[in-house]
Amino acid sequence: MSPRRSEPDRQHAPDGSPVGLYLAIGTMGEPELIRSVIPAGAEVLDLGAGVGRIAHALVALGHPVTAVDDSPEMLRHVRGARTVLSKIEDLDLGRRFDCVLLMSNLVNAAKAATRRGLLRACRRHVAADGVVLIERYDPKLELAPGTHTGTYGDLRVAVERSGAGRRTCTRLTYEHPDGRIWHQEVWGAPRVLDDDAMRAALAQARLRLARTFGPKRRWCLARPV
Repeated sequence: MSPRRSEPDRQHAPDGSPVGLYLAIGTMGEPELIRSVIPAGAEVLDLGAGVGRIAHALVALGHPVTAVDDSPEMLRHVRGARTVLSKIEDLDLGRRFDCVLLMSNLVNAAKAATRRGLLRACRRHVAADGVVLIERYDPKLELAPGTHTGTYGDLRVAVERSGAGRRTCTRLTYEHPDGRIWHQEVWGAPRVLDDDAMRAALAQARLRLARTFGPKRRWCLARPV
């Protein structure tokens, strides 16, 4: 018998992301990785914070956090951080932060205009001596059509990709060890960014790539120009 679906398991963010899925995903060492490259007590702006998966851990590590998301269904689960309901591209808080986070591979948006909007929001909010930390897809990732399986933390993941260009459809199925299953569908081919492409995108937003770090060099540390 399948487990009874709770209310968060049935809720979705505006982009179709299942709320229950993000409540079930662990932190996988990411807050500690972030803390390793920012000063103790640094104030963090978490863009696309979702349910607070990373924000909660950073607060526990002593960092004041402002969590931004365009989904009230996601933000209502955030605790211990200031929350702001907004699209990232539209955000203008009128202040700067020691660290701006742009995670969840948002920088790999299919549209260049979306990517520019995201990075310009990062630039608007980073302090002159602060950092922008960006999580990207593995720069060597090949997005071939077909079905692929793997893991994401404790979850089993099946990825079915078909089509090409704007007609690319990626269907994801996440299975929790307790039997819960979530489905997500994404249209459009994400842009895989190697270091040169990342430098170019950052330069358009008056940011510079200072270093890459973390597993498979998926994390980029940028500074304002």
